[in-house]
Amino acid sequence: MIRLNHKATHTVRRSGYFTLMIAVFLPTFISCSAEAPDNVPEQVAKPGAVSPFAQLTDPGGCVIEQITTADHDEYQVHGASADGLLLAMAARLEGADENDAVTQVYEVDLASGEKTDLSHILTNSGPYSPDGRFIVVAQETDNGKTDIFEYERASGELRAVASHKAWDWLPSYSPDGRFIVFNSYRVEGQSDIYLFEKSTETLRRLTEDPRYDAHARFSGDGKRILYHRQQGTRDEGGYIFDLMVHDMETGQKTRLTDGDYEESYPDWAPDGGHIVYSSDIGGKHGKHNLYVLAPGGETTTRLTEGDWKDSYAFWSRDGKFIYFNSDRAGVTNVYRMPMDGVECVREHV
Repeated sequence: MIRLNHKATHTVRRSGYFTLMIAVFLPTFISCSAEAPDNVPEQVAKPGAVSPFAQLTDPGGCVIEQITTADHDEYQVHGASADGLLLAMAARLEGADENDAVTQVYEVDLASGEKTDLSHILTNSGPYSPDGRFIVVAQETDNGKTDIFEYERASGELRAVASHKAWDWLPSYSPDGRFIVFNSYRVEGQSDIYLFEKSTETLRRLTEDPRYDAHARFSGDGKRILYHRQQGTRDEGGYIFDLMVHDMETGQKTRLTDGDYEESYPDWAPDGGHIVYSSDIGGKHGKHNLYVLAPGGETTTRLTEGDWKDSYAFWSRDGKFIYFNSDRAGVTNVYRMPMDGVECVREHV
């Protein structure tokens, strides 16, 4: 059931948490279109803003800021540094044909909006380590696939993480920086979640299911790993995804959602209970908006509303913003949403 609450955010009543085994899917990539959707409202920067970025209003009422404004795809993958000063992002420039594209990687100064080009070293962007020393990325390799690498910002050195000839994707750090978690196809061609301990260089497989598990994110206390799992496909087209949690102490897997639509790309709120995620429950498959799942999974609050794809959302460490990618302007760009706790900001003071 969908209803409108007193702040005009949509809520979806859910049936609660479910326990389950483990799973796997084929990676979905950021979708974009050559033209802006017909229903995109006019978005005008608000005057007098302190932020260097244009302030817009989502049709659902939440204020958002547009970090990048390119006419080609620009995106981030959990890219903000813990101190909130920098954002790692990538730009994909189309070449002579659809198979000929050039990826550029940048650090964005979030106070000024200025960019530093890292393209001479990196072919992708990714999360910063908690201490800001490293960026971990799924870097292109000579075999045409991607391996996990740490980029040391001070030295410019790249260090391989558990290299393998199969695809490795979507790395992120534990809160203390001891571990890197990512998904890999290295066993029987199925995508599972793996845990790499940096000090011992040991690798542990956390999921072993023939379906697709990916997009792993540690909770703030380091005790749980959140990820998404493909449960199947829909008759009318599109995928069925659910949100999952792996308990680091017991190994138990808990299923948080159970709808016949895509619920994916999740991240924890700083409170360790709420979760931001992307879903196409409100419209056509492939057209995703952002939602917040409450602890216990009983209520979901809708943050964005439109006929586009909002994805790869994550909370900043201080809880002040949710960063995300969106193709609402016709191509994918990077946005952020000012937050007041787990509610979006609806107007600036």
